[in-house]
Amino acid sequence: MQQQKQRTIAFGHPGLEPRWTHGNKEGVGTAYSGGSRIWFTIFRGVITETYFPTVDRPQLRDLQYLITDGKTFFHEEKRHLESRVDRGSDHALYFTVTNSDPAGRYSIVKEIITDPHYPCLLLKTRITGADDFLDTLKLHVLCAPHLEAGGWNNNGHVMKIGGRRVLVAEKQGVCLVLAATVRSPDCHAAMLRQ
Repeated sequence: MQQQKQRTIAFGHPGLEPRWTHGNKEGVGTAYSGGSRIWFTIFRGVITETYFPTVDRPQLRDLQYLITDGKTFFHEEKRHLESRVDRGSDHALYFTVTNSDPAGRYSIVKEIITDPHYPCLLLKTRITGADDFLDTLKLHVLCAPHLEAGGWNNNGHVMKIGGRRVLVAEKQGVCLVLAATVRSPDCHAAMLRQ
């Protein structure tokens, strides 16, 4: 792995006081493999605590999208969108989450599943709506790592892995890697752990 940028103190350091999400959940998932070492929860249509390498070691507070047209509105998925969570199968703990704009202009459809062989959470995302409206949207990822069960002293940087630039959060030897591939009209994002 090759680091891309010199380490510096982030603007706004140290940031907001770390907090955990709500205890009421709409979904809990892991891979079908008995050897899976990653678990996740869903609350208000977003991924909340993600656990690794054991079910009692939270590493992520939440992962969600921020959506804007850059002029007239700004939406945070868990606060501003109407959410529906469906089990993807009776035989696997994966979910389809649909978060919809209350005005009916767009929806974000996410399929969330863990890899059965690697400690990896996969998130396949599709945005639906009228093409002319979708062309105005900007989609941003908001990821709140709380590595080793805490939000303080997480370090973040950009690295090059396999020829791709990825975002990395690290603390005490535990890393959270966030990478994405974009294919119009779908956006596929994968959150990987090493």
